Amino acid sequence: MPAQPEGPAPDPALTAYEAVAADYDTIVEDPYLLRWVTFYGKLVDRYGSGGPRLLDAGCGTGRGTLALRDRLGFTVTGCDLSPEMIEVARAKPAAAGVPFHVADLRDMPDLGAFDVVTCMGEPLAYLAGEQLATAFAGLGRQLADGGVLVFDMTTLGSFRRDYAVTKVVDRDGRFDVWRGGPVPVEPDTVVDVTHDYFARTGEDTWRRVSSRHRYHHHSDATVRRQLAAAGLRMVAAHGVEGRKLTDAPDEDACRKILYVAGKQSE
Repeated sequence: MPAQPEGPAPDPALTAYEAVAADYDTIVEDPYLLRWVTFYGKLVDRYGSGGPRLLDAGCGTGRGTLALRDRLGFTVTGCDLSPEMIEVARAKPAAAGVPFHVADLRDMPDLGAFDVVTCMGEPLAYLAGEQLATAFAGLGRQLADGGVLVFDMTTLGSFRRDYAVTKVVDRDGRFDVWRGGPVPVEPDTVVDVTHDYFARTGEDTWRRVSSRHRYHHHSDATVRRQLAAAGLRMVAAHGVEGRKLTDAPDEDACRKILYVAGKQSE
């Protein structure tokens, strides 16, 4: 009997987040979310046009999207690759009236004309090679005249300190186990992380939720090259070091590098 043709390989990012969508807001408790929103707000104030329309791409369950609205006053729209994550976002009472769309960064539909497009956290780290330029081009197509794209990239230092490690966190009857590696030596490499989340369901029983994440480091040189390939211009790059937004991004000392980009001048 002839072998049946295989279907397309499952998307690693989609598989990872579909697995954890129902538990995501519990698993990922980001105590620094408002700090990130504040950093984004500072960059938008400094480099943006002042317009109110914001698209949050790779929005997950919408926590950052709603914070951008509530803390900074934007009229927000969100999109994410995962239908399950979008359903969680739509179901939040605070999200009533907010448009949330299923959309792939590698094949962005036309969602409108926005004064600001944000991509906060890890979404771009799932993309490899020319996928990054494709994503930048798709995000750039969402920009209104004078609009800015603001996004962050995890530094090589953070990959070494925080991603390529094994750590166990005990949170009041819940356990998170992260196993990552190998430790990256060169830029533009990949770290493979397995995350197991255990929640107590009884005296001696636990529920386990597992996901796997392949995070791509994108060096500053790669980011600049792929922005240019996407027809966008670099406006600014700033580092995040502790509680500070710096003017001198450093791949080792900084946790993240925050970028601002815009359309090429006519």
